Amino acid sequence: MIGTLALALAVVAVGELVGAPRLYADTAQLAAGAIAAWACLVAARRRAGIPRNWRLLAAGGLVAWSAVRLWWVVQDLAGHDRLDRPSVFDIGFVVLPACMLIGLLGATRTRPRPVPTSPRRDQIALLIDSVLITGSVLALCWTSSCLNAVADWESLSWWVAAYPVADLILFTMVVLLLTTRPDSPAGRRPLVLVGAALLAFGTADSVRLLGVGPAWLQVTGHLLGPALIALAALSPARPASLPPDLTALPRDWFHLLLPYVPVLVTGVVLLARTVAGAALTPFQAYLGWLGLGLVVTRQMITILDNTVLLDRVAETQRRLHHQAYHDPLTGLANRALFRERLVLALDANHHRGTPVAVLFADLDDFKLINDTYGHALGDRVLHAIGERLRASVRPQDLVARLGGDEFAVVLDQSDVVAPEPAPPESRLRRAMGRQRRYVLSAAGIRVSGGSGGGRTAAPARRRTDVVTPAPPDDVVTPALPDGVLINGRSAGLVPSPRTGSAAASAPVAPEISADRLWEAEAEGIGERVLAALREPYLIDGRAVSVGASIGLVVAEPADRLSADLLLRRADAAMYAVKRRGKGALIRYTGPVHGPNADLPQLLAGALSGGSPAAAGFEVFYQPIVRLSDRATVAVEALARWTDPVAGPVHPDVFVTMAERTGLVSAIDDFVLNQACADAQALAERFGRPIAVHVNVSAGRLGQQGLEDAVDAALTRHAMPPARLVVEITETLRIPDLPRAAAMVERLRARGVRVALDDFGSGYNALAQLHGMPVDTVKLDSTLTDVDTAPDRAGALCRSVLAICAELGITVVAEGIETDERAAALSGLGCPLGQGYLFGPPARLADLGQTASQPGS
Repeated sequence: MIGTLALALAVVAVGELVGAPRLYADTAQLAAGAIAAWACLVAARRRAGIPRNWRLLAAGGLVAWSAVRLWWVVQDLAGHDRLDRPSVFDIGFVVLPACMLIGLLGATRTRPRPVPTSPRRDQIALLIDSVLITGSVLALCWTSSCLNAVADWESLSWWVAAYPVADLILFTMVVLLLTTRPDSPAGRRPLVLVGAALLAFGTADSVRLLGVGPAWLQVTGHLLGPALIALAALSPARPASLPPDLTALPRDWFHLLLPYVPVLVTGVVLLARTVAGAALTPFQAYLGWLGLGLVVTRQMITILDNTVLLDRVAETQRRLHHQAYHDPLTGLANRALFRERLVLALDANHHRGTPVAVLFADLDDFKLINDTYGHALGDRVLHAIGERLRASVRPQDLVARLGGDEFAVVLDQSDVVAPEPAPPESRLRRAMGRQRRYVLSAAGIRVSGGSGGGRTAAPARRRTDVVTPAPPDDVVTPALPDGVLINGRSAGLVPSPRTGSAAASAPVAPEISADRLWEAEAEGIGERVLAALREPYLIDGRAVSVGASIGLVVAEPADRLSADLLLRRADAAMYAVKRRGKGALIRYTGPVHGPNADLPQLLAGALSGGSPAAAGFEVFYQPIVRLSDRATVAVEALARWTDPVAGPVHPDVFVTMAERTGLVSAIDDFVLNQACADAQALAERFGRPIAVHVNVSAGRLGQQGLEDAVDAALTRHAMPPARLVVEITETLRIPDLPRAAAMVERLRARGVRVALDDFGSGYNALAQLHGMPVDTVKLDSTLTDVDTAPDRAGALCRSVLAICAELGITVVAEGIETDERAAALSGLGCPLGQGYLFGPPARLADLGQTASQPGS
């Protein structure tokens, strides 16, 4: 600024000395404008998007501005007085403000308001606010006695006045952008420089308009303006745009109120002058009407923005509500929505007797899909399963994904339309106790009112039901065999409508109660779901088959069941399917006993209080032998459960259930303690101390409790740590591998050995072998079938044996059931084996006595 001021003074001084001040001033301004335009063009080549566009616009405006200066230089050299002979070329001065206006409107896209709005409405609102403030300032200046003393408003040319007015509007826009839109210092720098340039232009144009002030001040403004625009164009690139700052919301209120402050001040001043007797000039009246129109327009834009914002908030709330109550993978309802819907359905069942049932489906061996094809394809299969479930149930039923591979369906009749009121019945009909009954016929389900005439109440009908027309009179409904009892009565014959005689009448289907009908309908839906899930899924050209075990529970109105209890019963029925072989549907039939026992509740009772042994838990042992001489070198301790109520429960069932309910640590600790207690007896039975393998869920690694349980069991039974092998089962993913590795190191530091169980399937693979320092690897049976698939299985088995040999890890082959497989594995170099060939899991007392072998 100081340099520009010195340059302006020098130009004016030289001009005065040589007698041509205008020529030298115009030449200097021409040079300043041309250099600034060149700087904007150079800076635009290194930019893209809006930063490039506004620099090109500024360059174009400066070129037009410089062209006018060039015309003035020509006029000065020709000796013409440009003030007496205004030219059409003076319009070129308006090009620069127009270009700056377009550039500032584009800046709103890079400097959004804290509350997002429409970009186009935002630009219009910014322009209206700037015009409002400028008009209010002009109105105040018009009424100012100080300015009236130095300016003759009536003699001013409108085209000369347009320059400072345009500068003032643009400067107001810059101030609004800086005060109402947060940005970084680097992002604010170009805008600050542009605002300073506009202020310089406005000062020079105002001095020119009013004809006051020294000549050097006008020259300085027209030299400083292009220089500041060039500096703004050469500013460093701004950093990446930040998200809207929520703390700037108070400034957004300021943005809304700021335009009305000068309007209010101007209105008060004009009102005071009018009350004092001063008449409004036409210019003031025009400004007033213009301000009123702009205020109305501004309010309309604000109302429109508020409406759009409210719609956006409502849409966001709807989306958040959907996310809170729906599964992101399948789009089905989640556990929260399922429970809410089930509570409402049970409430209707308790108060109005509306039927309700729950289907609980668990996919069979779905982990194999993830292990074989990967989790990405497994997610696609889950999505396809969700679509099939929705297509297999009725529109009013709610399908939910409760988590993992568990799905549930709420079957209810909440959309039943209330029946029309029936006319009053006679006393005779009431005495006969006439009841509405459902009858199965060849045409479907219809409501039978028994014998006798008269009207009956219209039956309740669901909105989704299809009304089946009544069969014609000549259609004979097939009869059921003799002796069929339904509702305690025998199926009989009713008189035919034509003949009235029983001999000529057609037999009708037996009558069943509404409850039995609902149970049959719910079972039919369950069977339809089961059949749909059994169909293969064609994904990426491969057919993927997934089975399901489904438990069904029908709520009875008199039971007063809670949602949790009803879901537990459906879960219990599903586990009954798992115990019977999977892939079927079982309905919960009542009390907690037998195959339909409420297994989650029984398991919680067995493990939560008292001793698990008292609730039917036992520890079985399976030998681990040396393949070279088949000497037993270790045993694996396995949990078995025979519940006093439900009977024997398969280990896969209760272990999976325990992991889902957080009770698996109780099973692990029970087996660990019992195995350490039996260690001495095992040594006596085999004639030497042998190692004991104890399974531990992978989900416990890295959690507190496991190390304490190991220390307590070893200390309590005085068992040497070297004889204990902790097997990490693969049913769950290790939650924190580094933390689990640290725990494994601490266990090994105690002398306890660690093994990876079922290596090659599930989650126990090379990642765990690389991340955790284990002592033993137990090959899954899918890698040990070297007798049936010697090429592929043999190559895989040899690779794993070579890797483990390099790492100093002992290998145990699982699933050995034939001598051929044992011989093949021994030939490959596998040292140890386990399987039914060497003995099934058995109680300690039933373990076969094996001759003592050396080298154990």
